[in-house]
Amino acid sequence: MASILFCFLASFLVLPALEAHSKSLERITNGQEAKEGQFPYIVELHIEAKIPIENGVIRIVTLCGGSIIANDWILTAAHCTENVNEKTRVIIYYGSIQHGQGQVKVEVGRRSIVEHPKYRRLPTKELLNDIALIHTKWVDFNDRIQKIALPKANQRGESFAGQWSQAAGWGNVKDGSNITPDRLQWVNLKIMENSVCRSYYRNIDEIHLCVETPGRKATCGGDSGGPLVLDNENILVGVTSFGVITCEQGYPQVFARVTEYLDWIRKVSNVTS
Repeated sequence: MASILFCFLASFLVLPALEAHSKSLERITNGQEAKEGQFPYIVELHIEAKIPIENGVIRIVTLCGGSIIANDWILTAAHCTENVNEKTRVIIYYGSIQHGQGQVKVEVGRRSIVEHPKYRRLPTKELLNDIALIHTKWVDFNDRIQKIALPKANQRGESFAGQWSQAAGWGNVKDGSNITPDRLQWVNLKIMENSVCRSYYRNIDEIHLCVETPGRKATCGGDSGGPLVLDNENILVGVTSFGVITCEQGYPQVFARVTEYLDWIRKVSNVTS
């Protein structure tokens, strides 16, 4: 029965793929509207591509989130950037809760992006090592633009289960809706044991972090790559990765567990805290 249930769920997992006009990956459902300066470490990524068609060109914009970890480094999800090529524009908006706006706007290309070398998508549609770094020009910090702290080395191995966390993003706010909110949305989510999460997704292991989604509150389609931060501690513990498409049905949402990637982050970016 368990294997049959898993196959059913897997068919509904989020597929991070480009779509005509715009595509949001992982959105906040039934969250709250953020206040200016509440999440100074979050950025909005617009990944723009143009696809030739018979009568012209279709402009495609994929929306994702990211976290500022240094003046010149952003941490996001690899599935957000995996299709970026030399013809793709990646625009990063800093310092605003308004969708598509920012105090600072930075554009980067393929050469500025480093996906984890072991990132891959399983046949079950689950994602492994779904984490990427973006190198940007130097951006000065102020009251609306700040970095988020990485976990300490001695926090490796902590499950964080039972602790409350916050996720934020600009994704669609309801299942079945294609409307992107004008303002950043956020939600409180409780971190759960991986052993429990594994009953929903077979390939969950130490590189993943899962959260409960009671009351139809979840991350789900535009929030991908965005932060999961320990409540009241201002420590980045997760990067929004995947879940089921029907995000309001109470299934756990899955994040890349940042503590498992501290060495890789340091090696690529020289960022340690």
